[in-house]
Formats: sequence, structure tokens, C-alpha cells
Amino acid sequence: MFISILIFKFATNLRNLIEMTKEIIEKVTQQNNSLDVNDLNAEEKKNLAEFLSAKGFTDSTFYLRFFQKGFDTWEILGINNCKSQFLGMPDIGKVLLEYVERDALGNEIGDKGYLYTLAQSDKPGVFYACLKQAANGLCMKLYSFMEERGMSRTTIIKRFSSDDWKEWEKVGIKALLEEFIKGKKVKE
Repeated sequence: MFISILIFKFATNLRNLIEMTKEIIEKVTQQNNSLDVNDLNAEEKKNLAEFLSAKGFTDSTFYLRFFQKGFDTWEILGINNCKSQFLGMPDIGKVLLEYVERDALGNEIGDKGYLYTLAQSDKPGVFYACLKQAANGLCMKLYSFMEERGMSRTTIIKRFSSDDWKEWEKVGIKALLEEFIKGKKVKE
């Protein structure tokens, strides 16, 4: 009987911990919404900060994003997800799939659709270079797409040109918080 009570009490506490964590994820993954200082206890803050530091978060970024400014949509989703969404737009995919490089005489060089495949590459700078090569206003469409997700035009040009992203920016904070919870459940 005593063991049953302990198991029930532990299961209830574990369920409350998981619900609290899901609530925090929901709260912090709303655009520009930050947590209250009391939403996480000191130990949870420390563990989360340590987990995120391995993904490129500094202490100041942790505090600013979680407890002051919140996250922009692109930071919540992650750049990899934003790129996939952008390439998945019918008008964008169509331009890249139909693109064929031509020589000075107008003869086709290469295969139709290779630029779409190439744009999905993880190699730095390739995504943006493909958009520039295809032309047809794809860079302007990317600017609008990313501006809607909270990134400034200057940042879009600079960051997509260099393709220099921190791990947390690539993956997105929502996915990382879900990973953190899974790791936390395993340890318990």
C-alpha cells in the first residue's frame, strides 16, 4: 500500500512537471513573448542555459530571449525550417525547377531542376546563391518571407549570404526545447 502511494505521488509530480514544461514551451514559442522570472526555478534555468550554450547561446542571449525580448518567428522555427517552407512555396519551387542555365549562345547547359535540388544543400551560401542565380525576384521574395518572420532586410542579406548560423538558429528554439524535455524525461 505504501509503495502504491509513493508511485502515485511520483507519477503525479512527474505529470505536473511535464505539463509545466509544455506550458513554458507554448509561452516562449509565441512570437516576442518572454517568460516571467518565476516561470523557471534557478536549477531549471541553469540546466536549460547549459543545454543551450552547447547550441550557441550565450548567457546574455539566454536572458534576453527568455526573460525580456522573446523570440522572433524565424528563431522559433529555425532557419532550416524557414528554408524548407520557402522552397515549398509553389511559385518558388516552380522557378527553381524550371531553371536551366544557358551559355552565351542560348544553348542549355545542365539539367532542368538541378537548381532546386542544389538549393536544398547544407553547404554554406548555396541556398542564397541559387536564388540569385535563378533571378525572377526570388531574393526579393525571400526578403519579404523572412521579414514576415521578424528578420530585418540587412540581416537577411548578411546572414543568408554567409550562411553563418548558430546551431540554435538552424534548428529553432521550439525543437531544442522539445529535445531538452526529452532529455530531462530520460534522466528522471
